[in-house]
Amino acid sequence: MLYVTPNSQDAAFHFSVETYFLEHFPLDQPLFMIWQADRCAMLGVNQVAAAEIDRDYAKREQIQIVRRQSGGGTIYTDLDTLLYTLILPQAEGDVREILRETVAGPIVRALNKLGIPAELKGRNDILVAGKKVSGLAQYARNGRVCTHGSLLYDADLDMLAGVLQVDDEKIRSKAIRSIRSRVTNLREHMAGPVSTAAFWALLAETLAQEWDMQTYTLTDTDLMKIDEICREKYANPAWTFGRDPKFSFSSGKRFPAGKIEIFLDVAQGKITACSICGDFLGAAPICGLEQVLTGRAFCREAIADALARVDLQPYLGEITQGQLLSCIFDK
Repeated sequence: MLYVTPNSQDAAFHFSVETYFLEHFPLDQPLFMIWQADRCAMLGVNQVAAAEIDRDYAKREQIQIVRRQSGGGTIYTDLDTLLYTLILPQAEGDVREILRETVAGPIVRALNKLGIPAELKGRNDILVAGKKVSGLAQYARNGRVCTHGSLLYDADLDMLAGVLQVDDEKIRSKAIRSIRSRVTNLREHMAGPVSTAAFWALLAETLAQEWDMQTYTLTDTDLMKIDEICREKYANPAWTFGRDPKFSFSSGKRFPAGKIEIFLDVAQGKITACSICGDFLGAAPICGLEQVLTGRAFCREAIADALARVDLQPYLGEITQGQLLSCIFDK
């Protein structure tokens, strides 16, 4: 396994590194990274920025906003948070099991070895004492799978709560009072005081017991392509904020597997444009499903017939055909 530690604190740069190794590098073995980003709110690929982030707060506190390429919800990171990425050159089997067994399992075991009683819960969260310390997400491109996540070590949880706008429905459904009450820092669960840098070293050393990791240093050629990807995509406001839709019809619902929002333009009884947003954990680009619905008659029977011919799991994770139809037609 290759072990890469990019020398940057820019989230847009690191997501560009992921894309580079997924789409442009002749990767023939797994690749793992531990990295950091300065104060940043990271949107899921299918989320609407205005609904997830207090942009005035982010501007005032100089918090970067980026959009990653995976699904799931928005997270906040700072320099007392660690982030990790595992890229597999060949995806075999259920990508959900890859998330749980290949990535979450080693991370949980490493934390356990460091004396932290971490456990994987729900669809993609690592918890300690019932509170979240890490969320994972993944996406697939060119037969490769990228899984990444964050580890709250000593993060500013008040700033996290300030920049992230909490979905009231999500709060009610989980009977919780606020996002601040749902998360905890790993440092609070260490046996003794350990700096973030020292914890990084301990984590890497512990994971090395699970994986045979060989250091890979990015070359000048690598960095040129990574910088190009960064400029064109992750550092481009059109990518970050261009997902915010304006359509004539909209509807949304929250299900156990995540929230889904449908935005449609309908003319003469047909869907002429479609945008699907939310924090569901799909691995494939949602545009594929949007194209399936575009041009269909706007009625339950026609949409159900179209969806029956599509495997929804790569697009919507655990959200079912019935739930998608319910979101559109059962208000």
